[in-house]
Amino acid sequence: MENINWKKEFSVGVQELDQQHKKLLSMINRLIDDQKKLTDPKLINELLMEMIDYAEVHFQAEEHLMTEYNYHYTDRQAQQHQQFIEKTRSFLSATDVGPNILSNALLDYLGNWLINHILTEDMKYKDFFQSKGIDQSYSPV
Repeated sequence: MENINWKKEFSVGVQELDQQHKKLLSMINRLIDDQKKLTDPKLINELLMEMIDYAEVHFQAEEHLMTEYNYHYTDRQAQQHQQFIEKTRSFLSATDVGPNILSNALLDYLGNWLINHILTEDMKYKDFFQSKGIDQSYSPV
């Protein structure tokens, strides 16, 4: 699998969420690079854990914003987020088998899930948030 480059079509119109999506893509790209180098399974495990931890932070930020503005697909998003976390956690035990366990199937899952989720589910909230006055400069702090 080749690295995934950020495209402007991935923007959901909220700068902080776009930055978080970019970081998740960067983490997936690190896993892709490490697979090519056949690195230590312990490092792969650490990268997966880091990605899971960061994905949880990102999903929490997204869901908080959705709840705050009464977005009608919040429950659906939360369910998909939880499924992603659970599926990704299931790969952690597989890293003990060896570096080759990070097959193209795993990387395809991670990359495709994120891209498809952004382009389908997250794009649904782009217009919604803009209608609420949330734009690229919005920061939940």
